[in-house]
Amino acid sequence: MKNTYSRDDIVTFVKNLDVRAQKFTDAQIDNVINRGYAELTAVSRRVFSNEDVVNLTEYYENGELDFSLEVEDDCTEIYDLYLTLEGDKADSAPIVEQGVGIYKNSEVLYRDNRNTGTIHIKLSDLDTDTVFDNIVVKYFYTPTATDDSVYMTSQTYLAWQDAMWAATNYFLKDVESESQKRASLGRTSQSMVLAPEDETGQDRAVFGWM
Repeated sequence: MKNTYSRDDIVTFVKNLDVRAQKFTDAQIDNVINRGYAELTAVSRRVFSNEDVVNLTEYYENGELDFSLEVEDDCTEIYDLYLTLEGDKADSAPIVEQGVGIYKNSEVLYRDNRNTGTIHIKLSDLDTDTVFDNIVVKYFYTPTATDDSVYMTSQTYLAWQDAMWAATNYFLKDVESESQKRASLGRTSQSMVLAPEDETGQDRAVFGWM
């Protein structure tokens, strides 16, 4: 289970880490938070996850079947990527989860090898007249200080605390404390469960009708 932490929660946490941190300007607080996220994702890229759902109606209507999309967040890894069928059409899919049909094909929908947050779609390569409803992109990313909220498990939150401590001590030029918290972050991160909880089964990810 993931808990929600608002930007206000995060700012309050950082300011309470040290009396000197209470005098930080908003810009300095943002620098601390961004560095803290960087510290954490340097230990593991698979901490913060998000999902984009792209409706395909407009693309079909415009006859735009081959195109590229970019994840807006600072994406570190795309871990799941598929087309969906909904309503009565879902039953024809090889995978059906919660009433949604799921199709995967790495030749039709695939990640860019050079740009981590970019995906390419070639619907014109499909040997079918099926009209899909959405593209779903699930990915890991690095949050920023300006995000309204982030979601963390209890394990992630423990590692996140160490990361924010390390970042705060970096800006306070407390090298010894920074080093201690970074070492603690490394130890804590080893116990984190990093497998995505919502990834669809890769062994079933085939187009049965191709």
